[in-house]
Amino acid sequence: MAQELRILFAGGGTGGHLYPGLAVARQVTAMVPEAHIAFVATRKAIDRRLLESGPYAARFEDTRGFSSRPWHWPGFAIRLITSMRRARAYLAEFRPQAVVGLGGYGSYPAVREAQKLHLPTFVLNPDLIPGRANRWLAARATVVFCQFPETVGHLRCGGRVEVLGCPLREELFGVRRDEAVSVLGLDPERKTLAVTGASSGARSVNMAVVRLADRLAQLSGWQVLHLTGRDLFEEVRRALGGDRPNYHLLDYVDDMGRVYAAADLAIARAGAGTVAEITALGLPSVLMPYPFHRDRHQERHARALADGGAAVMVLDQVDAERNAEALWDVLSELMTDNDRRARMADAARRLGHPAAARSVAAAVISAVGQIP
Repeated sequence: MAQELRILFAGGGTGGHLYPGLAVARQVTAMVPEAHIAFVATRKAIDRRLLESGPYAARFEDTRGFSSRPWHWPGFAIRLITSMRRARAYLAEFRPQAVVGLGGYGSYPAVREAQKLHLPTFVLNPDLIPGRANRWLAARATVVFCQFPETVGHLRCGGRVEVLGCPLREELFGVRRDEAVSVLGLDPERKTLAVTGASSGARSVNMAVVRLADRLAQLSGWQVLHLTGRDLFEEVRRALGGDRPNYHLLDYVDDMGRVYAAADLAIARAGAGTVAEITALGLPSVLMPYPFHRDRHQERHARALADGGAAVMVLDQVDAERNAEALWDVLSELMTDNDRRARMADAARRLGHPAAARSVAAAVISAVGQIP
């Protein structure tokens, strides 16, 4: 090893930003055990929850997104200038050989200051359509790592763009179905429909599935594992109207690897992390993309999987009754067609990148000349 390897990861604000960075960091330390890793994240609760008890040094900064409302611009400018100054000081203190941006405005100050110092910088961009911060940083990045080939057309890059997938936590892989079913309290003799709207939940997805509870119960040999999200559990429980046979209602599961291992079919949103997980694990899915993003990037994700034969997309019409009917048209066919689900699983695996975290870590290590 020519010199001590030091890498700074910058960004946060959501699990979709932090989890890929943590996955890459873990692979870096697996390849180079003596490497020093640090994170600069936001002050949001999820950043503290994921980083404060972890093995890496972490700083939390007051960075916020850009607003199109002119009266917010002065405050944004002041915070940005302060964040840039603090990032510059921390770069001088930590002395990284590379900085990896995880997306969002939390990534911008440290990555941009590193670019001014001519340090190698890398941008993780799991979304098909890059966000504003990633678009700005990509122009001077050494490498931008993408999940979708279509992303390349949305970037103006000064360096390379590599389509390596979205880095995933290694705990998602290698979970046995029998163990997962036992821990989750499911019936091992039944197939499982898993419903998830990610950690915060998705009200329109939840309520559509609740309206289908009676019809789902009539599909012999199936059970439902419904993850409502922490904030929506009581609302969904009341709407469901009490306990139902073969309907398992949970607010949240820390180990999503168990949920995926138990599932034979999933209903989910179409965030970048979710589509990365279900394709890497070969899980057929019904995707209901979040309908309120201005660029509708979740719809683009879902369409990419649907076009590849790995998923069926059901557009979220916001109205629970209309969503329920559209979902039932799809579920009543998929849950009775084992062959089609098997074909979708194969298609998902072909689109997946289960080794993305290791591939990105190896590319970063190689680029800074620290090849183990």
